[in-house]
Amino acid sequence: MIFKDLYQQIVSQKPKRCHVVYPEKDSVFEGLQKAVERNFITVQLFGREDLLKKKMEHYGLTEGTLYPCSSPLEAAKAAVENIRKGGGDLLMKGDISTAEFMKPILDKKNGLRTGEILSHVAVCETPAYPKLLFVADGGIHITPNKETKREIAKATVAYAQKVLSKKPIIAFAAVIEKVNPKIPATGDAFDLAKEFHERGYLAEGPLALDVILSSEAAQKKGISSQVSGKTDVIILPEMTTANFMVKQMIYLEKAKVGGVILNASVPIIVLSRSDSAETKLNSIVLSLL
Repeated sequence: MIFKDLYQQIVSQKPKRCHVVYPEKDSVFEGLQKAVERNFITVQLFGREDLLKKKMEHYGLTEGTLYPCSSPLEAAKAAVENIRKGGGDLLMKGDISTAEFMKPILDKKNGLRTGEILSHVAVCETPAYPKLLFVADGGIHITPNKETKREIAKATVAYAQKVLSKKPIIAFAAVIEKVNPKIPATGDAFDLAKEFHERGYLAEGPLALDVILSSEAAQKKGISSQVSGKTDVIILPEMTTANFMVKQMIYLEKAKVGGVILNASVPIIVLSRSDSAETKLNSIVLSLL
């Protein structure tokens, strides 16, 4: 399965209402334009009225709704409040800092969180690997403990299973394949792999990234693995490694990538301001799944 297949899954869906917080750059509007042209979404834009009127006209988004807001934080709060009142189906970050965007979402009383935690999954299609990779968490949790990793894994696996229509193959990554008390991530990976295996999933850990991605690498290292070269979901030990992995695929392998935040009352799209229009469109598609 590749992104082309994911696009086909939503062709017959009724378009969803996408709230976009403080969009300003052309790449955001290019992605929105493509999604609207495909009848995937309708847009509700929260931001500077003068700029948005010009952009909406330029990109053919005049059937969308404009909510004037004087600052990024005001836009984020207004979009979240509107969603809580039933006015929207998706929430998308525009040209606003992630901290400001997430603040009203995480508000304990008036936010959008439904699960124990929010977590981010990046979905990657790279020429270097034969199927989609679901990589977590490169966007929310900086140094998650085992309990947080468990919640990240639960959300990511459930999402991958829904997208793939089958139980995903799971790898819990670490720098080596043996449990080492000096490297806590190895013990976490072992324990979590065991938990998911007991729940009926093909799951292994700890595994180094070369073994996860290449059966040839596993053979050379003398490691017997059922998931090597077949993995769907990779749970990385902390945010930096996950983020680096996804970005090197984008820039060195020309991978197609999208991402979505899970465990909220609506799907949330958080993108880097450097992401391409294609990545923004891919992320919209992932949120619709």
